[in-house]
Amino acid sequence: MLLNLFTDNTFLVVSPMTSAASLCAGQTRVKMKLIIITLLCGLVSIQAGVIKEDNCSGVIINGVFFENETLREGLDRPYLLVVDNSNNNLYFSYNIKENDDEFKSARLNLNTKEFNNIEGVTNGFAQTVDQTTHDIYIGGSDGIYKYDYGQNKAELIGERGSNIWTLYFKDVLYYSLFPHQFLYVMEDGQSRRFADLEDTKVDHFVIDDEDDIFFSNYTGLYSQKKGTKDAVLYKESPVLRSLTTDKYGKAYACLQDGIYAVVKSTTSLEKVVEVYDAFGLAFDNDNNIVYSDASRIVRLKINRDKKC
Repeated sequence: MLLNLFTDNTFLVVSPMTSAASLCAGQTRVKMKLIIITLLCGLVSIQAGVIKEDNCSGVIINGVFFENETLREGLDRPYLLVVDNSNNNLYFSYNIKENDDEFKSARLNLNTKEFNNIEGVTNGFAQTVDQTTHDIYIGGSDGIYKYDYGQNKAELIGERGSNIWTLYFKDVLYYSLFPHQFLYVMEDGQSRRFADLEDTKVDHFVIDDEDDIFFSNYTGLYSQKKGTKDAVLYKESPVLRSLTTDKYGKAYACLQDGIYAVVKSTTSLEKVVEVYDAFGLAFDNDNNIVYSDASRIVRLKINRDKKC
């Protein structure tokens, strides 16, 4: 199956790759987050016509050259990636304490590669963007913060004293608390349990352009139409690290072994890019794939001017 990932109808088809060794196991966040993350050390490679010349480092896919651009390295478990399409700022969290789990939210400008830690959020872990207003929300171990990019300042706005597990924004702010992991909605400063999934634990959560909900927990990856309670299983118990949508609202999943597109016609996942120990996934404002492994953030970026 050919998967249209880009604005100019370029199709991305990637074949299997070689892998490198992984290390260790980890958990998620300061003493309280006991599920999810594996402490990983890995090498990413993609076999799709790999170019060996020194001046042509990257891959050719369907005759189009893709630069394998390392945006930031030396990070421990960069996680829960999200891009603000207005300025191409990537928000994510990473571990800051060796041999422990203490996370901090950060931002990375994908145009300039300027990197900044976000201060004022205790154990910043989850982040999301309202792509209409471009408000940034960050979840820490003591509540939900609204981040002012211009002032580089975060303000606590809700769930004071609660440990935030996940955040997602589409029309309203969705979030879950650790350790219970039930999903809530915050609207006009008021919170309520999200009725569609009121009895379901949620690790990751997105809504696509057709108002189909995709969510995961330890039992599997599921989908259901918003406003209903009829869930459909896509994959049983996957090692799933992230759910996201691209610039056009199409759903994608980041599993441990790579990046997958959601194929609703067959209720399945189709591998798009094979990545050893993939950790996080987002799309920039040109709809290029941005992903992380255990120590780096990487972008696959079309370069039509390069001839290799």
